[in-house]
Amino acid sequence: MTGVALKKVEYRLPLHPEELVTKFVDAVRAARDEGLNVRAAVFETIVSMPGVRFPFEWLVEVCRAEGVLSLIDGAHGIGHIPLDLGTLQPDFFTSNCHKWLYTPRGCAVLYVPLRHQHLIRTTLPTSWGYIPAPDSPSTGTSTMQTAGNGKSAFESLFEFVATTDDTPYLCIPAAMKFRRETCGGDERIFTYLEELANEAADIVAGELGTEVMQEPRIKYWKESLLRKCGMTTVRLPIPIQDDTDLSPDAGKKRVCMPLPADEVPGVCRWMQDTLVDEYDTFLPIFPHGGWLWTRLSAQVYLEKKDFEWVAPILKDLCERVGKKSQPEAKL
Repeated sequence: MTGVALKKVEYRLPLHPEELVTKFVDAVRAARDEGLNVRAAVFETIVSMPGVRFPFEWLVEVCRAEGVLSLIDGAHGIGHIPLDLGTLQPDFFTSNCHKWLYTPRGCAVLYVPLRHQHLIRTTLPTSWGYIPAPDSPSTGTSTMQTAGNGKSAFESLFEFVATTDDTPYLCIPAAMKFRRETCGGDERIFTYLEELANEAADIVAGELGTEVMQEPRIKYWKESLLRKCGMTTVRLPIPIQDDTDLSPDAGKKRVCMPLPADEVPGVCRWMQDTLVDEYDTFLPIFPHGGWLWTRLSAQVYLEKKDFEWVAPILKDLCERVGKKSQPEAKL
């Protein structure tokens, strides 16, 4: 037993970043009031579903002020949005290069500042370089000391993992060259992704007669932090029955009566399967806050016309759900 316990910060999107930060601080202090020692917080740069940007910069500052280690799950971060770890100074950061940096799978980066490298004793999977617990009499040497070859134990630990295929990492220079010479550089990519994703969201929401997930009372997408990335989330006009967290707003457009909760997984699968089988494309469909939603992802090979094409397709699928005309979803 490690004695480690998980505490989740409950929140419901959409909400203002300030509210989310307040919820986090309240959760940390409530845990301490229970006599617990809050050691680390895990949060994202960009949430996968719903696809929104997270106020990770603020949360790192709050963690520092509260004496909590910050561990950023930046799976959708590198190559997607500007990141400056020297300025951000998280305690730990990880991201996938094969998502938005354009390398083959699986290729990831792990950032551990010097001040914390002594805490890392194994790779994943564990390989030959595993460092036993520092309180072991035979291995009391700090991992910050060199292994006799001018490298720290941390460097030696990660330079060779016996069962890992390292070839995707060798593609990083080519990926960076492609981004620089073909796409016009990182800043141009970041701007294109953000503008296309948000234009696409407005197109799809307009076709469906719904709305884009963003902070309440925001009038223009550039005022939204949640939408400040290359992924956006659009509500489908399909409500869900028996959602214990939030009942569907009767004033919002819908194409059918609320779906029973036990039918939701099948409907989501059917819509996704139909997009693949009939239209050779894919969009994730998922429940959130009493409604079904879809996530749109921009990319350098996509254009506005691609989303103008998919918008009426989504509308047709929603209407088919409303008419109960979808066959049994494939499992």
